[in-house]
Amino acid sequence: MRVISGTFKGRKLIPPKGLTIRPTPDKVKGAIFNILGDRIIESSFLDLFAGTGAIGIEALSRGAKEIIFVDDNIKAINLIKENLSRCKMQDARCKIVKENAVEFIKSVGQGFSPAKFDFIFLEPPYKSDLGEKALIEISSFNILKEDGEIIWEHYYKTPPLPPPLLKGGEGELQLKRTICYGDTALSFFSYH
Repeated sequence: MRVISGTFKGRKLIPPKGLTIRPTPDKVKGAIFNILGDRIIESSFLDLFAGTGAIGIEALSRGAKEIIFVDDNIKAINLIKENLSRCKMQDARCKIVKENAVEFIKSVGQGFSPAKFDFIFLEPPYKSDLGEKALIEISSFNILKEDGEIIWEHYYKTPPLPPPLLKGGEGELQLKRTICYGDTALSFFSYH
């Protein structure tokens, strides 16, 4: 497990040991950031179900201006901290939150000054309904910027949600495309 490109290219990250965390393979991670391209530069990035923090760290390495890592597992939180330390990225651009991802979305959306993100990445446990719940809450609480994008990494047999469930303040979230890599699928959503 390593940082693929950017400022910290080649830095090795600590993989999970004995945890139920499934890191995103480098091939899939590379595909995500090739699709996002230069839009990642100076973006705000939310990494839900962050696990090792590898996706958020890759975003920072490629020029994201701020990132919030969210996971409810203390071992994952400690792993994110260790991986950020390895890359010497413990600065004001990074915030780590130990909270249930769906509850975090609600708290951000209901805040005095609700936050909005350019990119939201979610990688919940495969074959769970947490991805669907997170998408519905992201749409309901309107935390994605108007021209933002959601990237959902999921099991390839998990179908995307029907559009009526994804109506929010900025319009209707639309599934733009799904790309499969083995049993991993990446679904990209943005406002219509």
